[in-house]
Amino acid sequence: MCTASWLRRESALHLFFNRDELRSREPAWPPRASESNGVRWIAPADGRAGGAWIAATEHGLALALLNRSEGSRPAAAVSRGTLIPRLAGTVDPDQLVGRLASSPLDELAPFRLLALWRERSHGVVAAWDGRRLDIGEVDSTLGLLCSSGLGDERATAARGATWRRFRDAISPWDPAAHREFHRDHSPAPSAWSVCVHRPEARSVSFTEIELGPEEALLSYHGAPPCQPGELHRARLDQRPAPELD
Repeated sequence: MCTASWLRRESALHLFFNRDELRSREPAWPPRASESNGVRWIAPADGRAGGAWIAATEHGLALALLNRSEGSRPAAAVSRGTLIPRLAGTVDPDQLVGRLASSPLDELAPFRLLALWRERSHGVVAAWDGRRLDIGEVDSTLGLLCSSGLGDERATAARGATWRRFRDAISPWDPAAHREFHRDHSPAPSAWSVCVHRPEARSVSFTEIELGPEEALLSYHGAPPCQPGELHRARLDQRPAPELD
């Protein structure tokens, strides 16, 4: 249950993310630095399983993980949050897809993984339904992905309509417009609004990543996007991805 949007503007890539969870879910930990295969990355951490649902790496890669309502769940599923630490050490799309394909996905519930690269101007969405992994390219300049435990298609239709309305009404379309979109409750606070409010679940946080030529900035708002909350920031110097053999 999440909404991700992104924007490539001048020399920077911006990723915006509402995380929607059950109200009983433990609070997440603020962003911190980690390392995978010699690659440093920053991410908030899940308060229950310790994994990550969004991250930025020192090689200009932004990752975001969304639930998928369609598909089959394993009897004893491993947290999907383990996936981003496995992939954060990759340096280009081919390496990421290869590592993803060789991962033990059958232990994970269905998901969609968004991967955006700043330098390569490339975007990929990997979709796992419990049996099959599909890889597709996405427009890395501007886009929207939505999910809901009550149905991804309905969430995409409702929030997509709000997305189009915002884009028609706001000019210039910039990071501030994305932040306003992620706070929106149209037509009313519900399971289908961008900022989710329903009896058992809600949008619990808002994360923004900015990947620039010199550094990655990750801002984590640990409360519903429409409400006041403590803001945590982490930064990471950027360096060119190594040449692969």
